[in-house]
Amino acid sequence: MKSILKLSLLLIGAFSFAQNNLLDTSTWTVGTGSVSGFSVNGADAENVREVGLSPHGNNVVLWKAVPDGSDNADGGWNGSYINIDHTKTYRFSVWIKKTNSTDGTTYFGLYTKDAADNHTTLLLDNTANNNPYFWAGDTPQLDKWYLLVGFVHNSSYTGTTVNGGVYDGVTGTKVLNGLQDFKFTANATRLMHRVYLYFNANTLDRQFFYSPTIYEINGQEPTIQELINGPNGGDTQPPTAPTLSSIGQTDTTADLSWTGATDDTAVTAYKIYKDGTLEATLGSVSTYQVTGLTAGTTYNFTVTALDAAGNESPVSNAVSVTTNGSSGGGGTIWNEANSVASYAGNVAVGTATVPSGYQMAIDGKLITEEVKVQLSGAWPDYVFAEDYTLPTFEEVEKHIQEKGRLINIPSADEVDANGIELGEMNKLLLEKIEEQMLYILDQEKKIKGLQGLENRIRVLEKMLKTKN
Repeated sequence: MKSILKLSLLLIGAFSFAQNNLLDTSTWTVGTGSVSGFSVNGADAENVREVGLSPHGNNVVLWKAVPDGSDNADGGWNGSYINIDHTKTYRFSVWIKKTNSTDGTTYFGLYTKDAADNHTTLLLDNTANNNPYFWAGDTPQLDKWYLLVGFVHNSSYTGTTVNGGVYDGVTGTKVLNGLQDFKFTANATRLMHRVYLYFNANTLDRQFFYSPTIYEINGQEPTIQELINGPNGGDTQPPTAPTLSSIGQTDTTADLSWTGATDDTAVTAYKIYKDGTLEATLGSVSTYQVTGLTAGTTYNFTVTALDAAGNESPVSNAVSVTTNGSSGGGGTIWNEANSVASYAGNVAVGTATVPSGYQMAIDGKLITEEVKVQLSGAWPDYVFAEDYTLPTFEEVEKHIQEKGRLINIPSADEVDANGIELGEMNKLLLEKIEEQMLYILDQEKKIKGLQGLENRIRVLEKMLKTKN
């Protein structure tokens, strides 16, 4: 049976300071959608976590926004609430990099609430703000990392100085001033980190997020310069070479295992090479299944180890693997166990090909008594969440006039070209139904208000008639 490998690669190169980051980013694993502590902004497919280079050149897990063209929420997260002390000051930060174009807007913000779930964020002049953002805009350049920094001050703070800014990840200089500072009310108990890409209709754009933090300002937190300098700390010693072995193969896969890599700090990642070309970068794991191979073909594999500073070990021993033949040469096509027949490859019915990314294709009609779709993403209960951004009637009307369809709903051309995914479409339709319910409830409140006004007018008319 084809083994399943869950990549649990953490934020390689995580900072180590006297004070711990109040956000737990150890849940960031390669994949899509929400993870513990970070709820997606936009669709699951617009929120991708993948291995890439940090601002300091290390192999890390990055959070990537992938706009789907809906010109609405296009990636990023709402963090989980953390408990805070309103008499303290806290500093927020996150690394941002945008590629391809400056379409859309980056939002960097927060929420603070009390025990009764009421908003408790104030501007420095004590004006309440229920949708607080340190900054919204575009970074000065594309394809370059910037550190965004914002502050939430204690409830008794009386200053007017704006301390936040946008910092160049290479020079360390503050390139943008004017980020908005906030303060707590005296009953604030919880704090949330949030950062988004919004209103980006360009499907070629990508925005990367890395290393979000919240630190209490108490003298034990890292300085902004230390955040910019990164975690390398002068480490130049690479790990030792791992020992690689083959533990099995099919006609299209090869299972690899390795041991023995050590480092003066810690081994944090591995790279798999196939015939001298990089196949995959993994986390702190010791097995990997190479897929998509050709039957009856010999491949040579090697592996290297990485540490947190990005130092790469010498290459391991080479392992030669010959895949099984597809038929008649010792390969097995169908397997049967417990009255269940299984097949490891793709299946085509009425056609000779299976589109990339799918395991079965049928050219013709399919009849069945029931179809169950198991979704991995969030069901649209998020529409009823307090922080959900419900489009205004004006925004909906503008989108219909410009696009000829509802927000987030695929176009007729897209459906004609790609078909529809039943689970995803039902999710989108329920999202629209729940949004309509919010609109109806809002209109009901307005109607009751008008009815009350009509009743008062009738009373006044009677009073006037009585006087006359």
